[in-house]
Amino acid sequence: MTDMGLEDSEAITARQLFQELVHKLRKQKIKDAEISARWIVEEAVGLSGVDFFTKQDEKLTVRMVAAADSMSERRIKGEPLQYVIGHWGFRELDLAVDQRALIPRPETESLVEQGIQYLNSLTISNGKALKVVELGTGSGAIALSIAKEVPESMVHATDVSGEALSLARSNLAGLGRAASSVSLYQGSWFDPLPDALRGDLELVISNPPYVSESDELPAVVKDWEPGLALFAAANGFAHLLHIAVEARSWLKPNGMLLLECAEAQCSKLKSLLISRGYEKVTIGLDLAGRKRMVSGCRPANDIPDEDFFGAVGALKSGKFVVTITDTVPGILAKYFDSDAVISTYVAKGRPLDQPMPILVSCIEQALQLVEFSEEAAALAEEHWPGPLTLVANRLHGPDPVHKGNTLGVRVPDLGWLRLLIDEVGPVTGSSANVHELLPENSSGKAAASLHLTPGYIVSGNSETDVASTVLDVTESEPRVLRLGAVDISDQKI
Repeated sequence: MTDMGLEDSEAITARQLFQELVHKLRKQKIKDAEISARWIVEEAVGLSGVDFFTKQDEKLTVRMVAAADSMSERRIKGEPLQYVIGHWGFRELDLAVDQRALIPRPETESLVEQGIQYLNSLTISNGKALKVVELGTGSGAIALSIAKEVPESMVHATDVSGEALSLARSNLAGLGRAASSVSLYQGSWFDPLPDALRGDLELVISNPPYVSESDELPAVVKDWEPGLALFAAANGFAHLLHIAVEARSWLKPNGMLLLECAEAQCSKLKSLLISRGYEKVTIGLDLAGRKRMVSGCRPANDIPDEDFFGAVGALKSGKFVVTITDTVPGILAKYFDSDAVISTYVAKGRPLDQPMPILVSCIEQALQLVEFSEEAAALAEEHWPGPLTLVANRLHGPDPVHKGNTLGVRVPDLGWLRLLIDEVGPVTGSSANVHELLPENSSGKAAASLHLTPGYIVSGNSETDVASTVLDVTESEPRVLRLGAVDISDQKI
């Protein structure tokens, strides 16, 4: 006798089995009783799609009824339907799923779609493969989808969980010809990857754990899916931060980082990518129209590592640096090192009572220095990174050098310069020329014109000789202090 009161010898139809299961699941307060019942019947009987309707009156075997009975008992205990069925669809794949990995979700299909669109937009030269890394592969849903749908790709997928990788290998075995283009590695994030991939990836993609350890989750998720793949420290942001910081050096110029996150994390993650020197940073939507992913690309115009670390070292040791910027060549010093800042005034012959603009890595860093109105914040959101300097009221009292209560701040357009600022903190952003003389286009010539020798020179020519536009946003209505690279003719100021 089954739990539905049927003798094993009695033959019932798929329709009757479905009705009995719906009743049984509803009685146990299973919210998706009809959906679960249909999936269970289809799996136990071997029906799919239209067969569920056209073959409802066919008699079932004892084994079919017993299988359905067993699955319904698991569902009543709260086990997710996907685990009960044992496999689940994801884009073009039918994946094995169980408690070794997270259940593939529809919102992640949107993440994969954006990654595939990006890969398909690239021009392949000399038959070279498009190199992709997926971090935290779990069941393999993302990696295998890309391998199947982008035949030119070579996908490397990592996961710290050996159990998850075992499941991914099972799914890989059913991928067919595309399986040869997928490599699996056990380890934390980038750690197990071959170093030869560093700086050579077209795409780094991940759906990492991003749920805060203090968040309340439904029992069907919390009690069944692996916590290692769900939760992250720092209010769910720890792994997103780690990946964003590390991924840049693994990408080739113009390569993309694409991360899934919670809707409430999107703005913070976007700001992080901007501060870490990514460009084309955007927030993407899932199928339901919710903010669900953030992407950014490694710029193609990074300076050599030797120059980057030379400049960082000089700034951290209290010296000033002359470098190309997104406007004219600039003279940089750590803003919180007053002696270093004063040396830039001496080098330029600039009076100490004349404030210098300050370069910051992102809006959040600016808000540690100055106070923005809603209008000022909107201007920053629209034009940063870029050549717009906003003069705002300074926080924490007068400036220690020029003694004024206002400060001009901006986020530069050059990705490597934002990354440098994120490493050392805010820096002065004045043009590298002697006071009241026109700036040079070459950073080398600019450095030679100064009264002091820089601690380091990032050689090159600036792409423009136009300085930034400067707006005073200390009052309710912004006021133009200097016309420049940003056209403010259409702004309501």
